[in-house]
Amino acid sequence: MNDKILKTIDELFTEYQFTIPNYQRSYAWEEAQLDLFVEDLRHQLKTQTTDVKKPYFIGTLLLHSKYNQYSYPAVDVVDGQQRLTTTLIFIATALKEHAEIEDYEFIQSNYICHPERGQKFKTIEKDRNLFRSTILSIDSVDEVPDSQSSQKLIFARDYFRQHVKLDEWQPMITQLREAQVLAYVIDDLSTATQIFEFQNDRGKKLTNLEAVKSFLMHNVHLNSKSASEEKLDSIHSHFESIFRDIEELSTYPRTPGEDSILSYHCAAFLPWTDNEYLQPKKLIKNQINAIEDKGPEAIINWINSFISNLKKSYKNVLTIYKGMDELIEFTHLVILNRLAPFWPLLIKTYHADNSNNKVKFRKACHLMEIFSLKAYGLANLRSNAGNSHLLWIAKKFDSSDQNWGYEWLFEELSNMSSWWDIPKRMKANIQSPNFYNNSKQSALYILWRYENYLRSGGNNQNQWSKLSWRDIVIPKNNAEKLSLEHIAAQNNELSKHIVSWDVDDEAEFKDIALHRLGNLVLDSISSNSSKKDHDFNTKWQKLSESSTYLSQGELKRFISPETKIWDIAAIKNRQITLTQFIEKEWN
Repeated sequence: MNDKILKTIDELFTEYQFTIPNYQRSYAWEEAQLDLFVEDLRHQLKTQTTDVKKPYFIGTLLLHSKYNQYSYPAVDVVDGQQRLTTTLIFIATALKEHAEIEDYEFIQSNYICHPERGQKFKTIEKDRNLFRSTILSIDSVDEVPDSQSSQKLIFARDYFRQHVKLDEWQPMITQLREAQVLAYVIDDLSTATQIFEFQNDRGKKLTNLEAVKSFLMHNVHLNSKSASEEKLDSIHSHFESIFRDIEELSTYPRTPGEDSILSYHCAAFLPWTDNEYLQPKKLIKNQINAIEDKGPEAIINWINSFISNLKKSYKNVLTIYKGMDELIEFTHLVILNRLAPFWPLLIKTYHADNSNNKVKFRKACHLMEIFSLKAYGLANLRSNAGNSHLLWIAKKFDSSDQNWGYEWLFEELSNMSSWWDIPKRMKANIQSPNFYNNSKQSALYILWRYENYLRSGGNNQNQWSKLSWRDIVIPKNNAEKLSLEHIAAQNNELSKHIVSWDVDDEAEFKDIALHRLGNLVLDSISSNSSKKDHDFNTKWQKLSESSTYLSQGELKRFISPETKIWDIAAIKNRQITLTQFIEKEWN
């Protein structure tokens, strides 16, 4: 270890060449951390007006010295990379925004690009070209940000451009250059791992996943008699894969967070009681303690197996989202947007299904979708109903055990759809005059499915290309987003007419029929707004004429030939058709 650990930023950049290794998380700071970074500088400058000698300490760096290049120490940043990257973004932005920065040539050579030694600070590989050109301005090529982290690098640069005043650049740069850090330069990765386990990085708090990574690496170090560097490199390789998958996963809609996936994995694959799976590090520590008497090799083997399976879980979640166009049963769950209670089971069943087309996983998804729609969407049960049983199913499911395999799983999921009087509650809600207010999200999903049923040739319709899940979840723009349309308009004067749904119930149309399932139809937001609140007869005709939606075009078949208007009878007729569709599709 280097004897002098308290250094200024100037000393660090004059002495070392930095690289963020690929096993590290990519750049992650957002507005909250950037705001704190700038405010820290302002506060320190204000403090020094009364106490010039007061030092500015900005944190701890853990550096792994791997090799020398041209007698010039090169280090990997093991901890502190978010703050160090931000510091360099700030300095590079200052050089570009304010040409009169003092010691411009020194800063350019020692922070940005040395004339002999080249680029002084490199990010993880996938962001390296953009960082070099767009942030450091070493190359003149404009790189397109193709990842979340590269977008955040550019956001940080633009944030500083917008929030740092022209007269602040020089004093802030001077302050940063003189700022002090505790820089631990370690020759071997094992020692670096041990130190990392006992310190926190200033800025964004460690996620549960990062804390678990540190804890596992520390335990590998403690239990390794030899070749610990190789074993730690292997763990780094696994987590490099995990972090890259997390970053790619963030580009998809309605995905679970990284810590959630960790908890879901623990719930699915580790023994737990109560809510232990929600504290992964503690649960893992208990698992390691339980095998401590078996010796160091057993602990290392357990850790390697856990990390390998954990990597597979992150990879599988990403693969599932990549395959949403083919895994339509899973996509239905995404549209319903109540995925959280199902994730441990989704991860475990996908992991266990070795078939190319994932037949068993898809069937499990379909049964989960039925329960989700019926229980949460139509029976309006509380959001945590069934959660404990779903967790228990995920815990017990074992595809290699005849008693706890797929057939048992399918039966358990099927049975859940009849619990808590779900069929009775569901039927009452579907027939409710307040169905629209009770179940908007589910109504939209049902009518989307009904439209696609018609487009596949149902009800003797010609086959059309089906609507995509993207039209609900990630439409191209708000105007094209699918929505619900009232066939009989909400604000039309005729909605105040007294009508009767059953023999002995009379009330205003708006109270007894307006929000019924039979009076709702699928539409886009732009198309919906163009129809406005026409009278009942004009409205259904406008919906039917040359509509791109088959469910709108068929409205005329529900109209009585005698009345030729959209009335209670028409709504009842359509409600019967839609109810029969629900019973058939989600039996």
